[in-house]
Amino acid sequence: MAQTILIIEDDTAWHNLLRRILCGAGYNVHIAATCADGVRLAEIVKPDCILSDFHLPDGDAVCICSAIKANKNLKKIPIIIFSSDPGVEIIAYEQCRANTFIVKGQVGLYELPATIEKTLRPIFSVQSDG
Repeated sequence: MAQTILIIEDDTAWHNLLRRILCGAGYNVHIAATCADGVRLAEIVKPDCILSDFHLPDGDAVCICSAIKANKNLKKIPIIIFSSDPGVEIIAYEQCRANTFIVKGQVGLYELPATIEKTLRPIFSVQSDG
């Protein structure tokens, strides 16, 4: 069964690009454009991983991560922050407790499927062991 990725991103050009890359890598992809819609969709879909932009129209990744981590059904979902603002990397790790931070760009896109796979590997190996 394919793993599910929830993308929380407000830019439709990034929606299309990320969907194409991740579907091409074999993932099921769901997309939300706001913090509120992202958290709501996470509750419905229960994705294996969340890939979120940092800056969104109704808040930022701190809002998303706080809501996800506070929800007992979602708190173990790994979160990758994918942002064009390298200045928020420290916030992504310290306040969001993100699993990974990636700067948007050619290198980040190229490495994205491998980064997601690496992020998910410990979770799925534990689930299959026990």
